[in-house]
Amino acid sequence: MLQQRNKEHVLLSAFVGLESAHFFSAFLPSYFTIRKFAHGDTEAMNSLYAGMVFALLFSVALGLVVSALLEDPLPLIFSAVVSGLMLVVYRAAMLGYLPNAPRRAL
Repeated sequence: MLQQRNKEHVLLSAFVGLESAHFFSAFLPSYFTIRKFAHGDTEAMNSLYAGMVFALLFSVALGLVVSALLEDPLPLIFSAVVSGLMLVVYRAAMLGYLPNAPRRAL
């Protein structure tokens, strides 16, 4: 597969995937902050969902633009995979899942 693809396309796709993760950190607080303070707070949860939507839109838009410029679907695929993983991680933090460190009451 790599022989068929231009290595520069793969590198640019990796950068799109990395930037997709950065969109989530730009629009949302850290995993640890969400896990500690947002669990059960409806207003905070709604704000987090809004941040997830904006991050997803920016990520997919970047993937679409770079894919169109390169005429290769790989950047969009990288963007979609990384965005999906980030959505799972942030949603798990909102629900209080992931490593079994105890949550402290405020």
